[in-house]
Amino acid sequence: MFQQHYPALVTAYLAALGGWLLASRLLPSAWPRKPAERFEHPWREIGFALLGALGILAMGQLWSRGIRLPVEGALGPVLGAVNQVLIFAPILLVLVIRRQPLTSAWLPQARLATRLAVGIVLATVAITLYSVLREGADAPWILLGRIWRYDHLDEMTQVFLEDITIAVLFVRLAAAIGTRWATTLVALLFAAGHVPALMSEGATLTELASLLRDAGLGIAVILVLQRSGDVVWFWCIHFCLDMTQFSRISGAG
Repeated sequence: MFQQHYPALVTAYLAALGGWLLASRLLPSAWPRKPAERFEHPWREIGFALLGALGILAMGQLWSRGIRLPVEGALGPVLGAVNQVLIFAPILLVLVIRRQPLTSAWLPQARLATRLAVGIVLATVAITLYSVLREGADAPWILLGRIWRYDHLDEMTQVFLEDITIAVLFVRLAAAIGTRWATTLVALLFAAGHVPALMSEGATLTELASLLRDAGLGIAVILVLQRSGDVVWFWCIHFCLDMTQFSRISGAG
């Protein structure tokens, strides 16, 4: 068993990714192989996607300054989810303004129920593995009961929109510089995003070196997501495992 959060988290993620590879062989019609998205002017599309990403940051600043819908009362989680949609609206508008298909955001429409069901099963497996591996964590059914709650509708929405944002950026970047370089760059950016928080907490060189592990996990996630061309199944896993960082959810720490 692991005393720390991250080793159990990474192991759970890898198990879930491996589970999808197995599921894609058993259910090939749910994730048929398709050619990569192509754009007439890929660098122009990257520019629009980056503008959308900057728009998210700007909307996030408004949210942090209190310019948002109130999240009190019984409708609080719903209003919180609407706040998240408003924050991520700039990246969603990229698809609308550029008249681009949902597949360019890894949101295919076929076999949605099957893909979602597989995601829920894999998320359950991942949480079970995390519960077993993390020292002090509560039983998996307790964790799942704490995670899948109406109160967390805003967090569910946020994680889903984060995954869509990554898909929009990656698909356009891959069209311009190729899948290999796009995968490496996105994974490094993912790891680098943790640097400010680690530095503010006085991280040691050993802890900073752990960012290589984060980059490796990012590469594994992007490679599997690119193969599936679908963020729906992964969203279930991402949301569940993201919630385990809180001791009120895991019961550990």
